[in-house]
Amino acid sequence: METILQQLVNGIKDIKINMVTKDDISEMVSKDDISGMATKDDISGMATKDDISSMATKDDISEMVSKDDISSMATKDDISSMATKDDISSMATKDDIQRLEEDIQRLDNKIDGNAERIDRNYSQINRNFNQVAVNSEKLQMLSESSHRQDKSMETLALRSIEHETKLRDL
Repeated sequence: METILQQLVNGIKDIKINMVTKDDISEMVSKDDISGMATKDDISGMATKDDISSMATKDDISEMVSKDDISSMATKDDISSMATKDDISSMATKDDIQRLEEDIQRLDNKIDGNAERIDRNYSQINRNFNQVAVNSEKLQMLSESSHRQDKSMETLALRSIEHETKLRDL
């Protein structure tokens, strides 16, 4: 209890020391000066210390995004046209792409092999075509020769018949 009384006494002493004198009051603001100041009603609508303590500081604001930063960000329309999780889940994975690349490589190799075979076949077809052309020329020459021989045989046959007829007549 004594400590409380001692504290009260000390508090009263502090009050006496810090009390305002008439000189101090004469230097204070007058009623006219006070009439331009805010009323309790004016102040009650203002932010409290608790309100202000939860507000952003200059440092907080300086770390925030600027208008220039925001202008380069995606809009709602941009985001609405982007792929959804469901869309992405049905897309190919890296492993799928790797397998497809391997399949494409195998198909490329097969195509290259087929192209080589086609080139060889084309060369063979050209050789065959040239041989057919040579054989056609030979066949034509043989046909012409055969036709001449047939004519010669026919002529000889006719002469033979004539000679036979003359021999009978004799």
